[in-house]
Amino acid sequence: MGITLQQVFRQHFDAVAAKRRLSSDMYRAAWAVRHCRTRELGGHVNSCPVGHVCQVAYNSCMHRSCPQCAWLPREQWLAGWKRRLLPTPHHHIVFTVPHSLNELWRYNKVQFSKLLFDAAFETLHELLADPKYLGAVPGILAALHTWNQKLDVHVHLHVLVTAGGLGPRKQWVKSQRKCLLPRKVLMIKFRGKFRAFLRERVAKRLLRLPPQLSSAGFQGLLQSVGSLPWNVKIHEAYLRGESVAIYLARYIKGGPMGRARLLEIRDGKVEFRYRLSALEGGDGKRQGIAQLPVESFIRRWLEHVPPRRMQTVRGTGLYCGNQHSQLTTARESLGLRPLEPLPQQRMTWQERCVASGYTAASRCKQCGATLVSHSPFPAGRGPPRSAFRRRFPGQVA
Repeated sequence: MGITLQQVFRQHFDAVAAKRRLSSDMYRAAWAVRHCRTRELGGHVNSCPVGHVCQVAYNSCMHRSCPQCAWLPREQWLAGWKRRLLPTPHHHIVFTVPHSLNELWRYNKVQFSKLLFDAAFETLHELLADPKYLGAVPGILAALHTWNQKLDVHVHLHVLVTAGGLGPRKQWVKSQRKCLLPRKVLMIKFRGKFRAFLRERVAKRLLRLPPQLSSAGFQGLLQSVGSLPWNVKIHEAYLRGESVAIYLARYIKGGPMGRARLLEIRDGKVEFRYRLSALEGGDGKRQGIAQLPVESFIRRWLEHVPPRRMQTVRGTGLYCGNQHSQLTTARESLGLRPLEPLPQQRMTWQERCVASGYTAASRCKQCGATLVSHSPFPAGRGPPRSAFRRRFPGQVA
């Protein structure tokens, strides 16, 4: 039957917290996962307007790392970006940080992640501004991931880049290269920028060195990673950016472990599916089964909880979130109409289910009528009795 992340945390988190020193962000995430869609968060009642169904629905925690309530925020994010993405080919680029820098990330998650975004963005903008490669301003959307399939630390950036951009004369410039940029040139420039950013922040004491790493050791570490090739991948262009956006959306909300991958707890270990890497003979589709002691599983999962208010998704260039994006001008150069203003009222969860093709979740199984949400009740309380006696227009008494 499988287990849920909520079950793992409800049964074993207290034991882990008693042994491990955890941050306030980790405690907050654990509390949210344990109480998501339970009486502790309050709720409402969903009823069929004809009277066939009347069910209690507890509120979601809405924590971005909770897999149980990630679907709706994920669909809302994806709908917004599907609207904004230009209907042109897009490249998917992955910037990966060497694992020898993982300890530095652990002690400086916010600053380290910001520098990673800045290094990738500056690298792409500077290279693509060169007429030799493109000579235009592209649209760039990036999402930070810090894990691999086994929950190990694997800090990398997934970047969506338009295969073209807005030129100096406000015309659309189409990329003439199959892979947008030479991989080695991109890797060397990104590696140099990121190392320079790290060195500068440490010199200004804006980054905290791990206890086991001295200043001399840090300089030696930067020198050693500077002589190695970094893992930077450039995939061939997709006809539209939506496919990559859908891929990114899976990790925007819900954390690193979805319910479908969890199998069971056996002999004090959590068993889950993972995608086999190339070193394990994988092809991106084949799956294996991994086991982790419960304590290790919870500790690893918590390690990937982003600190509060830390941005894990950012746009720049034509996709930046301010008035300087020039997205309207880019649309005009492609012969497209300006984006229509967003509706004043956001979609209800019922409307979002219908728009995404999940109509069964928002409709009565007997008559197909859209369920009506009513009778909200506060945290720690149950639904009022009147909620189950409520009548709607046209409902038979």
